[in-house]
Amino acid sequence: MSDLTALLWKELLDLSRDYKTILTTVLLPLILLPILGLVGIILVSQQPATVALVDEDYCESTNSMLNITISSRQVAEALYEELGKRGFKVIESNDASVVDDPLIDLVVVVPRGFAANATSLSSTASILVIKRANVQASAMAEQAVREVIGWLSYSLARVKVDALSRYAGVEASSEAILSPIIVQQEIVTIVGEKASVEEELKGLLARFLVLALGIVVAPATSFIVDGIIGERERKTIEMLVSLPIPLSKIIYSKILAATVVGIIATLSDVAGFLTYIYLTLLVYGVQLMLFIDPLLLVVHAFTSFLTILTSVAIAFPFITRTRGIRSASNIAGIVTIVATVIFFAGFMVDYYKLPMNIRTPLYLIPFTHSVLAIQLYAVGYRLESLLHALTLLALSAILLLLSIRTLDSEKILVAPPS
Repeated sequence: MSDLTALLWKELLDLSRDYKTILTTVLLPLILLPILGLVGIILVSQQPATVALVDEDYCESTNSMLNITISSRQVAEALYEELGKRGFKVIESNDASVVDDPLIDLVVVVPRGFAANATSLSSTASILVIKRANVQASAMAEQAVREVIGWLSYSLARVKVDALSRYAGVEASSEAILSPIIVQQEIVTIVGEKASVEEELKGLLARFLVLALGIVVAPATSFIVDGIIGERERKTIEMLVSLPIPLSKIIYSKILAATVVGIIATLSDVAGFLTYIYLTLLVYGVQLMLFIDPLLLVVHAFTSFLTILTSVAIAFPFITRTRGIRSASNIAGIVTIVATVIFFAGFMVDYYKLPMNIRTPLYLIPFTHSVLAIQLYAVGYRLESLLHALTLLALSAILLLLSIRTLDSEKILVAPPS
């Protein structure tokens, strides 16, 4: 163990001197993700959509039978007030040709005859929304306009229903007529027990943690590439192999160092991601701590550790048999791509819900067990989650033993012939 400790210390010391690796592994996810959140919030607040309101009707109409009076001006004022509250810049115009101004993101036109149609029982009033294509601010403004108009439409419908029921002398509820069927929601766990909204949000966090697993593979495999091929090209690996230390311990030290790199990447990525989510939700007044499960983060960290071991174990026998860093990096890239595909699919799909004829072949890919370990824990199947984590541990151990058993010092020292 003293030999292994000394070798591991040597690898970590080399790592501490590699500022580029430290920068990309630790600082980028830790700083970049929060910066993305802050920049997004700041830029959105500094680029409010400009909405032009055009009232072409500019009159009011009264339905004497229902005793309802509607003014197009009321609708324009309601839009002006509500859009202003949401941070949009609203201007009033007399002509729809204002759409020719590229500074205008959205034009809302109240057409002629609007008030008469709105008070009618046989016609439908319409509002024209002119949206500028491929402009994000225009899409956001359109959504807000639709929400305001939807609220105005529903309010007017209630007034009409109440007026009709009074006119007909019928006791009726506008809610019962306009919304005869409503949907009530109840959230339950996978076993049917009642669940809170916070628990559902924890499941969403678990999906993002599955996606974050893809971050841990690349730094670890890159480090092991440099640890073997890099040292071979720098002519420093001969000194290690010549020491009176078993080759297996040299390999173990490099694998453990690569695992440390991956864990650092995991912690940095999770910290950066949580900061990004916190900054984003802070704008909407949502408390992030409501749906953070500390045990879920522990499961994620443990799964990340095993995922890194497995990734290195898969790539190691191929890396040691390549001629140079470029070929070894290509092999490491293939492992990273396979892992990324599995983790991205795990973000969208519940693997444990897949049919057995599809799930069984996926079990042959070790990264599937990484996804299942997190997904099953998130839905309450803790024992099954542990079993998949142990399966991942067994696979990584078997692959590592096979890699080291089939390796000798000559294959590490001398690149194979082209």
